Amino acid sequence: MKKMLLISTLILLCFSCGKDNTTLEPGGTDNTSGSGGSSGCGYHNGKPLHLGSSGGCYYINSSGNRTYVTRSECKCG
Repeated sequence: MKKMLLISTLILLCFSCGKDNTTLEPGGTDNTSGSGGSSGCGYHNGKPLHLGSSGGCYYINSSGNRTYVTRSECKCG
């Protein structure tokens, strides 16, 4: 019984810890494009671009941090 409980807990944990494509702006608004994670702002090296609340254009790098690019690369806003 304990093994079954442990296995089901591990399975639930694996599914609940998946990556989420939603980024949260400092003001508390979420920055999703509504089309399954693709961005309407364009791409930089294959990464979708996002427009921040202050007008900065960025993508999420492999470490999960924002990397800002020139505003002219964004095709939105």
